[in-house]
Amino acid sequence: MSEARVRFYAELNDHLPREERYETVTVPFCPPLSMADLIVLRGVPTDEVDLVLRNGDPVRFTAPVEDGDRIAVYPVFESFDISGAGPVAGMPLRNPRFVCDVHLGKLASFLRMVGFDTLYRGDYQDDELIRISLDQRRALLSRDRRLLAQPGLVRKHAVASETPLDQLREVIHRFDLVDAARPFSRCLRCNTVLASVPRAQVLARLPERVRDAYDEFFHCGGCDRVYWRGSHFTRMAAVVSDLLERSKSERGRG
Repeated sequence: MSEARVRFYAELNDHLPREERYETVTVPFCPPLSMADLIVLRGVPTDEVDLVLRNGDPVRFTAPVEDGDRIAVYPVFESFDISGAGPVAGMPLRNPRFVCDVHLGKLASFLRMVGFDTLYRGDYQDDELIRISLDQRRALLSRDRRLLAQPGLVRKHAVASETPLDQLREVIHRFDLVDAARPFSRCLRCNTVLASVPRAQVLARLPERVRDAYDEFFHCGGCDRVYWRGSHFTRMAAVVSDLLERSKSERGRG
C-alpha cells in the first residue's frame, strides 16, 4: 500500500469531512492512481480545481500519484505565481480578486479595507457582473442565488451573512484568505493600491488640524485621495485586527 500527503486549499475544503479541512492528510492508495482520481476520491469535483502541485511542481490531472508524494490542490478562483513554489507545507501564493453585486457595497469597502482587489459599482447589471467574473477571473459575491446559478459561472459565493462585518468574516473563511490580508493597502473609494508619500508632497491639501499631527501619508493614484492614520484609522484597525484574529482561530478549529 502506497501513501501520499494531500492538502486542499480554500473553498475546496467545503467538500471534505470537517476533521480534514485545512489539514495535510495522509492518504493510502493502491497504484496506479491519477491526480484526477485522487481528487475525486476525496470528494472534490475536478472542475473546481485550477492547480495541482506535486512535490512543489505543477502537474496535470493525468499525472500519476506516487508513493511519498506531497500534493497541494488549489481552487478555480485565484491567479497563482507558482515560480519557486515550495512543498505543500508552504502557504499558497494567492491573488484573490472579487466583484460584488449592487447590494454588497459595504462588503466591497470592507474587502478593500483588508487589502483585497474588489470591484463594485451601484449600477452593475447581472450580465455585466457575469462578464467581469469570467473575463477577469474574479469571484462573484452575491446574495442572489438566481444570479449565481447562471451557466458557466464557477468563481462565485452566495453570501449568507447579513451584516457587512459578518459578511467579511464569511468571505475570508470561505476562501481561506486570512494570511493574504493586507489591511489598509487599498483605496476604499476606488480600489487602487495606495502609495506612501512624503508630507511635503501633500501638505497643501491637508486640513490644518492634520498638517502637524501626523507624519505618515498615503496617496491614491486612482482618485487622487490622500489618507492618514487618524482616529478613524485607529478605531478601524482595532476592528480589523480583532476580525482577523478570530478568523485565524476559526480556521484552526476547522
